[in-house]
Amino acid sequence: MSQASQVRTYDRAASVVFLKTNERFGGLSNMAPGFPLRINGIRIRTSEALYQACRFPHMPDVQRLIIEQNSPMTAKMRSKPYRKQSRPDWDAVRVKVMRWCLRVKLAQNWREFGRLLLATGERPIVEQSKKDDFWGAKIAEDGSLVGMNVLGRLLMELREQLKDDAEESLKIVTPLSIPRFLLLEREIEAVDASGGASLPARAGVPEEVPDGLPQPSLFDQPAAARVTMDTLPNRMANRPRQDTPSPYPTYRDSGLPWLGRIPGHWDVRRNGRLFAQRNDTGHEDLPILEVSLRTGVRVRDLENGGRKQIMTDRSKYKRAAKGDIAYNMMRMWQGAVGVAPVDGLISPAYVVASPFPEADPRYYSYLFRTGDYMREVNKFSRGIVSDRNRLYWDEFKQMPSAFPPTEEQTQIADFLDAHGRLASRLIRNKRRLIGLLNEQKQAIINQAVTRGLNPNAPMKPTGIDLIPEVPAHWEVKPLKKVAEVLFSNVDKHSHEGEADVLLCNYTDVYKNDFILADMPFMKATATPAEIERFRLEIGDVMITKDSESWNDIGVPSIVSEELAGVLCGYHLALIRADRKELVPMFLFRAFTASAIEQQLHVEATGVTRYGLSKLSIKNLLIPLPPADEQADIVADIGTGLEPLSSSISRVNEEISLVREYHERLVADVVTGKLDVRHVEIVMPNNEIDMDEAEELEADEEMADGEMMEGDDADD
Repeated sequence: MSQASQVRTYDRAASVVFLKTNERFGGLSNMAPGFPLRINGIRIRTSEALYQACRFPHMPDVQRLIIEQNSPMTAKMRSKPYRKQSRPDWDAVRVKVMRWCLRVKLAQNWREFGRLLLATGERPIVEQSKKDDFWGAKIAEDGSLVGMNVLGRLLMELREQLKDDAEESLKIVTPLSIPRFLLLEREIEAVDASGGASLPARAGVPEEVPDGLPQPSLFDQPAAARVTMDTLPNRMANRPRQDTPSPYPTYRDSGLPWLGRIPGHWDVRRNGRLFAQRNDTGHEDLPILEVSLRTGVRVRDLENGGRKQIMTDRSKYKRAAKGDIAYNMMRMWQGAVGVAPVDGLISPAYVVASPFPEADPRYYSYLFRTGDYMREVNKFSRGIVSDRNRLYWDEFKQMPSAFPPTEEQTQIADFLDAHGRLASRLIRNKRRLIGLLNEQKQAIINQAVTRGLNPNAPMKPTGIDLIPEVPAHWEVKPLKKVAEVLFSNVDKHSHEGEADVLLCNYTDVYKNDFILADMPFMKATATPAEIERFRLEIGDVMITKDSESWNDIGVPSIVSEELAGVLCGYHLALIRADRKELVPMFLFRAFTASAIEQQLHVEATGVTRYGLSKLSIKNLLIPLPPADEQADIVADIGTGLEPLSSSISRVNEEISLVREYHERLVADVVTGKLDVRHVEIVMPNNEIDMDEAEELEADEEMADGEMMEGDDADD
């Protein structure tokens, strides 16, 4: 059968589409962290790493290189130089291998991955891709997704098996009947997760598989397993253990106001005695590295959309060797600094500092990201204006830093790495709890907005795919029949010298359901005509009309208080309801219903930035009960959402507290306020790696402008 005959076309609105790993169904991706595997007693972090390793049964060193990588993207990249040496029958067996990898992913992540598969219902599953229409599907001009979508079809196949088969049959995965199905020169054995296999502690290291341990839920608290003395570094083996950090026995004055008192055996050295500058170019085949304000330096995911494009001429990029410190000259005061995880290329806007043997780069990465140190960076930076100041190498090397004994630096870094993993795991589980709570909120809204409050009400067909039926006494009308739609062109740079105003902008709407008078609105200017036309009133609904992310189109917010001199800003559509037919709060809730969201996503067009036309918003179809029933629906939704929203607020507060505690602990430990040399490191049985934790936050960081691979590279 030809490949052309295998091409499928999918309606995006009617399908489960995944692109980024942090999306609702991102866990279906082979790139998704949090679904570790074990083959022959060897832990492999993702199904992508397992799939890539299966290319090279005859090259165990390459397999080991792949499965030792911390992230799925680096695992994939490590395989690329050897692709021409893939097993000779690879094209013939690769789909079988992928099917087997997915079976293993389900068997060993039964609750999490199984729940995700079943949540797709009966809808087609499609992996969206910019360039791969074999495993996924690409966006066509009409907005549909076109491709062979082999991965999506394998997932649908597995979903049907999950619905029909007994649990035990899917938890046992036999090896493929293909020649040389090997991992590290051993025949791949059957995977038996029927007893509930636990996850090993480390990738790439064979170990005994304990029997009878249950598969942990993502939402269960992790069982803590104390690290044995055999697994700790030898330097720690004979020290007395304690449970919590405590102050050092003696201190002395460091001579630095920002550092204060330091342990008596510590020293202070200038950075020029700890690091040498590396200016090494001409290595254009290395991976590109980027920096996150929250998680440091990492390999850039070139296949993930929405990221800033790199310079086409890589000859100016600097090489950072694994273990080098790299920092953004203009953003180090914000924490744009970290340790290179692999040899890679760094933007010309960065400085690469190679550590001397007595400096552990991990310790100094923690130190450089503390609040006190970042304030010192500002003092040593120079430039024409404060927000364009740069920390050049000559100034960086003059900066003084704490200098514990080298062995102690490593002990501190080990402790903070372990604590960071625990904090990341806790945050990950709390975020997934928030995801479940949001799903419950969404179900309440969908039911109320499209079907009303009476489950026994007679229904009528609408002929509309996304709203197939509504109560018989309701109508379905285009938005233009019941509301006015306005597009504002006012931004902070408009009409210099005109009247001063406050501007409600994209971020205000995107991050808040309700627009309140005490919000920190942007200052701007506008003409009298713009003030008259775009001044916000109580009950006005605004939605995001364009964005770099397709999923961020149509996010609504409602003005719930009297505002003085606040206008609707650029990138937003202002929708003013006809109060005789449409209750404003019902309109706001309608915009959060899946049937309305999907209409907007279908209408959004663009390549690197997606947008809605005014006509597409005006023609949006809205289910419309009588006005008095709209008010009842709004009240019922509010009652149903209140406990869920309260729970989400509490969980978000807990996440903030976890982060604050970890940041405070880091600052106290790296500046010598607390001694952790004798603290026993406690890790969960199924520990999460720091690189996996970083990936979970990558898209959130992008939204906050925290990812800066090439920031200021061309200045």
